[in-house]
Amino acid sequence: MHWTKVSILCFLVGFFLVANNAIAQDNSPYSRYGLGDLNNNQNTVNRGMGGVSQAYGDPQSVNFINPASYSNLLLTTLDVGIEGGSRSIADKNTKFSSGFGTISYLQIGIPLAKKWGLNLGLRPVTRVTYNLQQSEDKTFFDTLKMPIANRYEGSGGLYQIYGGTGVGIGNFSIGVNVGYLFGSVETNTHVIYPVTDINSSRHMQRVSYNSFFYKVGIQYRAKLNKEMDLSFGATGSLKQNMSAKKESLSQNQLYNASSDNFTPLDTVSYVKGDKGTVVYPQEFGAGLMLRKFDKWLVGVDFNTTQWSNFTNYGAKDSLQNSWKMSVGGQFVPNATALSGYWNRVAYRLGAYYGLDYLKLNGQDMNILGFTVGAGLPVRRMPYSNQYSMLNVAFEVAHRGSNNTALKENIYRLSLGFTLSDRWFIKKKYD
Repeated sequence: MHWTKVSILCFLVGFFLVANNAIAQDNSPYSRYGLGDLNNNQNTVNRGMGGVSQAYGDPQSVNFINPASYSNLLLTTLDVGIEGGSRSIADKNTKFSSGFGTISYLQIGIPLAKKWGLNLGLRPVTRVTYNLQQSEDKTFFDTLKMPIANRYEGSGGLYQIYGGTGVGIGNFSIGVNVGYLFGSVETNTHVIYPVTDINSSRHMQRVSYNSFFYKVGIQYRAKLNKEMDLSFGATGSLKQNMSAKKESLSQNQLYNASSDNFTPLDTVSYVKGDKGTVVYPQEFGAGLMLRKFDKWLVGVDFNTTQWSNFTNYGAKDSLQNSWKMSVGGQFVPNATALSGYWNRVAYRLGAYYGLDYLKLNGQDMNILGFTVGAGLPVRRMPYSNQYSMLNVAFEVAHRGSNNTALKENIYRLSLGFTLSDRWFIKKKYD
């Protein structure tokens, strides 16, 4: 079977949409806050280096964190990433684990001219997946105390479809990403009573989000000598207003404890099309990277997002300004070796530390993570213009402490596949 480039791209787009609509096993209480759990937003290459990406630019990978890096593109590059893993969350009394898996990004980078590149992509931004139950005692008829159960459920998330361009002038590059942010989040609260003559209740809220967005980036590369250079990169975006539409429903329900099912009885209230505004915070990042050509590179990044400015229909949430410091690097034993496959593999290592955007019960939550990764060249077919790379990254992350409501450990495996090719070659023979 002959697979054309267009058919491969259509297949990957379809796979992205199917995978992100599949039922996941993930259950994260943290996704109740803000717009949900924030996705790890780096390319798999950069994930293996602790997330270092602000000053990174490479002809064979698409660094969508800093659009100024698109000016480095030399070949048309199809880049797709997937991830999966597990998380464990614990408090002082209980502990539970869950698994997750999703497409990380799907994008295509296209060189338009020398030092001028274009990128088109789609990626998830946040994910809401939780199912929790909390019991409490409530007083009825002034004297009757009765235990009730509150069940909280949430699902959905936000996505970005974007396009960006980067242009290089001498050692300086500038770029911009623009696109559309969309998605919806549905939350349900069920109140369950222990006696059958009191019906349970359901309160549902579904919020749909849509907004245009932008992000600006710059990079500067200074050549130190024939073999080494030092790069600086920075990105940022200002506070942006997102349009939202809210749908609310309150019902009385009949609860079947044996099957754990709810049957609607009657509707108490229903509101559709309540329009509002969500304030998405400003974010800034900067980094440095020292590189020895075809041998090694090492970098450091600092990123911050002003989540204290976030509001949802005018309401604040348990969020605070976040920051993260990342360090990492890459080493290639011999990039031009004609023999010895492992001499051409890129070995990566990194770490990060920072302050999480969640602040629950007045307690700060620190984040800490370690990463390892590798770039594995894929042998190309003879007489082919294709240059492929399989990138792998493994991350161990920790969020929270003994002083916070919950502690979370995450183990994440990321895979990225890049197919670089000369797509636009004029025919020389008929």
